[in-house]
Amino acid sequence: MTATPPAAQDYRPSPLPAAEIVSLSGPETWQGSLVGPRTAGLDEPRPPALKTVLVRTTSDLRAAVRTATPGTEIQIQPGTYDFSGASIKVDQPGLPDRRIVLRAPAVGGARLRFALLDGFHIIAPYWTFENLVIESSCDDDSHCEHAFHVVGDAVGVVIQNNWVVDFNAAVKVNGKAGRFPDDGLIRHNAFLNSRPRITDKPVSLLDLVSVSRWRVQKNLIADFAKVGGNHTSYGAFFKGSGEDNIFEQNLVRCEAGHSGLYRIGFSFGDGGTGRRFCRDARCEVEHKRGIARNNVIMNCPNHAGIYLNKSADTLIHNNSLVATRGILLRGRGTSATIRNNIVDGDLRAVEGATFTSEGNILAPPDAAPFDTVSRDVYFNLQLGDLRLKNRQSVIGRGVAIQDGGLDLCGRPYEAGPPDIGPLQSRAQGSCSNRLW
Repeated sequence: MTATPPAAQDYRPSPLPAAEIVSLSGPETWQGSLVGPRTAGLDEPRPPALKTVLVRTTSDLRAAVRTATPGTEIQIQPGTYDFSGASIKVDQPGLPDRRIVLRAPAVGGARLRFALLDGFHIIAPYWTFENLVIESSCDDDSHCEHAFHVVGDAVGVVIQNNWVVDFNAAVKVNGKAGRFPDDGLIRHNAFLNSRPRITDKPVSLLDLVSVSRWRVQKNLIADFAKVGGNHTSYGAFFKGSGEDNIFEQNLVRCEAGHSGLYRIGFSFGDGGTGRRFCRDARCEVEHKRGIARNNVIMNCPNHAGIYLNKSADTLIHNNSLVATRGILLRGRGTSATIRNNIVDGDLRAVEGATFTSEGNILAPPDAAPFDTVSRDVYFNLQLGDLRLKNRQSVIGRGVAIQDGGLDLCGRPYEAGPPDIGPLQSRAQGSCSNRLW
């Protein structure tokens, strides 16, 4: 059943001035920023294709996917492609050293419009999808669920440098019949919705269940909300008793082009998983050994920027949470180490959750709502400016992290105490310090 949008007074207002709510217009907006797609694509070496197939029509694309063999590159030529009817079934396997690649020459050239419950339904391993603009075109929001649905045997899937708009869960990943599509990568994409979704179904732009060793990296995730059901939505989550997943170097903007309702930036554990969908068939713990590092999560005024639920041995370090309700931990079995973060809001553990906190910059316990510490650190993060206003509070003031990954600029941590927050300002290498 289609949900009815609540009246305007039911929306909870954003604390941001209208001038600071920035429209996210397209891939070109993010050229030169630290996260999101690159118009020219990602500059990286890859094995030469054994076979190249050019696609100019929707039937060409379906045929190319159906007949692909390891080492095939499917090149979608510039144009708009409208899909309806059955999902695009991806069931031909690639190999670890001979992936099957489906791509446009540059992001923005090929526009795929899906009036499909699932767009790409991926059940085979070692596929790469890149440089695509994908939009939903359903009349009913409940009928456009996923741009990518990764299932079962589809290990090693890479989704990179795409611009994906107006889905309930743009990327859905889950097991099937005891098989789990592990070891995937989602990077340098933009996932956003042009308005709140009119649906009772779950809305989480990245919805990853019962999988392990996925990396979600350098993405823009923004403007996710729903007006049906419990009015609660997520930018991204891992749950379902997966392990060792990493969420790093992302920009999450709960509110950017529209505001209101309950938006949670990122979660390990989410609201929980039905036992039959859990990797271990129990979900006594929803996630183990997760890492959230070097992210900026912002403008989540009505809920937590990071939310843990039944999430064990989680490491949260060197993030900036700006204009959020902070970090919320819930449930027995939830445990976390929280280090070197800049947090607007508070750190709160309920229902038996535990955590340790070291090297963080936090609002004082008696701070009024939306009194933000981030304003004292950055020149103007609301406008994407990560230059430091108060270097003394950040430089070398953190607690050591073993294998801290790369900072938001892609630079390694230097020896000694790290800087607090997602940028290591003393590290070598150029960086624009601009999020957009």
